[in-house]
Amino acid sequence: MVAAALTCAASEGIEWNSKGLELYRTAHYSEAEAMYRKALDAFDRDGEAAGLNRALTLENIAVILRAQGRFTESEKLHREALPRLEELSGPSSPVTLRAVMNLAALYWSHGKLELAEPLARRAESGFRELPEASQADRSSSRQMLASVYLAQHRYSDADTLLNTAVEAGDGVNAVTAYSNLAAAAIGVQDNARAEQYSRRAVEAAQRDLPAHHPLTAVALNNLAQACRFQSKYLEAESYYRQALAIWEDTLGAQHPDFARGLMNLASFYHERGRETGAEDLYTRAATILEQSLGKQNAEALVARSEMADVLRAERRYTEAEKLSRVTLAAMQAAFPEDDPRLVRAQANYALLIADRDRLVRPKKLPVNSLR
Repeated sequence: MVAAALTCAASEGIEWNSKGLELYRTAHYSEAEAMYRKALDAFDRDGEAAGLNRALTLENIAVILRAQGRFTESEKLHREALPRLEELSGPSSPVTLRAVMNLAALYWSHGKLELAEPLARRAESGFRELPEASQADRSSSRQMLASVYLAQHRYSDADTLLNTAVEAGDGVNAVTAYSNLAAAAIGVQDNARAEQYSRRAVEAAQRDLPAHHPLTAVALNNLAQACRFQSKYLEAESYYRQALAIWEDTLGAQHPDFARGLMNLASFYHERGRETGAEDLYTRAATILEQSLGKQNAEALVARSEMADVLRAERRYTEAEKLSRVTLAAMQAAFPEDDPRLVRAQANYALLIADRDRLVRPKKLPVNSLR
């Protein structure tokens, strides 16, 4: 979420790190990773004298790996860098709090909200209470905690944080804040307000961010959602496709964010009765999510559950029931019983059984009366 600048200029590692930071800000993640790894090699040659700068570079590589969807590698480096930063700069220093926020962002991206929330709370309260904290740090930490709240469907809590964050933010922070405010509005079905916030996010992204930045895709995706829920179908499909093109261009066709975009377009197709297209998109999304996050990942299960409902709509009841049974059992084991995704999956399964039974139940013939 936040790549760090280094603390001195005594090594060639500083130059590589600066190049990496510039590439990160323009969403050239593979190239940025290469620069950061060169910086790390340089700091390794410098030995103990490069202690803090080496730890910051590890943290930067971890951020880059998360941006690329390489979560296991990212977590390993975050877990190595954070204790070292706490030791060298203190548990409440800005660099440590940024590392805490970055680890929270990793867990949020992976859907591990129970791990993300305490870290996000620590970062937000730490920056709020730190007199020398910058407005950008305060805004970023509020964004992170709000993102966790949104994933937990705590829309009111998120909205409170986001309104203060957007007032203090510009550039990346403004785009993120408006996009998150749009997501909160969608969560409470205030789609007109969601469209307003989404359009502000898109305008800020086009004004302040490099072309084809992933955050622009997020803003466009939210705008597509807001338009879709107001029956603005042609606009919605156009914005979905623009978002997907940016994600594929910058992150690649195997990235979880691209898969999430596929799921939104698939859901749109399903609603519009375009079942063949929906099935293909859900299949692609589920495959990407399973490969990157694991077969029992919540989003992968949701993709499979929704694909079962597409099969139901196509009257492929045997396939639909087989997929739905397996997926629903996994969701019941993984989700709280009041989770909206589980509730929807259960409703879809009930509809499947009703449709199947209606088709196979023989029609009753009228009984002739005896004379």
